[in-house]
Amino acid sequence: MPTADYQRIAEDLRRRLAEGEWSPGEQLPPRAQLAREYQTSPAAIQRGQELLIDTGVLEGRKSIGVFARAPQTRIALPVLLPIPDAIRQAGLTPGMEYRSDVKVPAPEPIARRLSVDIDTLCVRTRYEYLGDARPLALGESWEPMALTHRTPVLLPEDGPLAGTGVPRRLASVGVRVGHAQVRTHARHPNDHEALRLGITRRTLIVKLDRTHLTDTGQPVETATFLLPQTRWELVYDIPIPACDPLGDGHRSQGSDGHTAEDRRIKQGGTPRRR
Repeated sequence: MPTADYQRIAEDLRRRLAEGEWSPGEQLPPRAQLAREYQTSPAAIQRGQELLIDTGVLEGRKSIGVFARAPQTRIALPVLLPIPDAIRQAGLTPGMEYRSDVKVPAPEPIARRLSVDIDTLCVRTRYEYLGDARPLALGESWEPMALTHRTPVLLPEDGPLAGTGVPRRLASVGVRVGHAQVRTHARHPNDHEALRLGITRRTLIVKLDRTHLTDTGQPVETATFLLPQTRWELVYDIPIPACDPLGDGHRSQGSDGHTAEDRRIKQGGTPRRR
């Protein structure tokens, strides 16, 4: 099968980047100039560059252009670790831009996640997370406004407990968070999300939905985070219950994960009883 024009361009740009023709952070020539050089259309140049943006070789910056990117390792994110802490642990300087709005009616999907009526008034906070001044992730948090109305902790990122996290803020108004639920799936970004993150529509992002609940199971906050898979990997730290080797009901397992009794059954039917 013949190689498409944009694929040929992508491979040649990859070679030129590897040979150091453009240093990390250096802007590539305009697409019109590259189109003349490759004797093709600007659209083919754009699609070839988008392939390299998808794999993290190039970076698109809104209204500016396309830049060479240094080799990037993905940031490890334990699912309940605040994103700025994960960015800091990766050796980058974290930053955050946010905006909180009050009295925002909960749309149907958010109302369902919070177990409240549609149009219940909420505090909505939108986030853009930065590493070394580059956008790395987006977030949006919703809280029923009745929980913190007329208190100093109404806004998550303002007031005496700004930035301390949902459990501590809500504990200050007598709401005890007992646990959190996390759901994830992968999808492609829409145009607005791709533009804000400096990626293309073809780049996969991980959509992480996190909901904080009280001990009785009442949701008190829900948030969604969008993480480009070229920059992030999720880490799940799963506790293993302690097992007493001498306790009642314990059966030792072999390297295949089966007990000795299981293997006897497979090999010769019902084990003999003494």
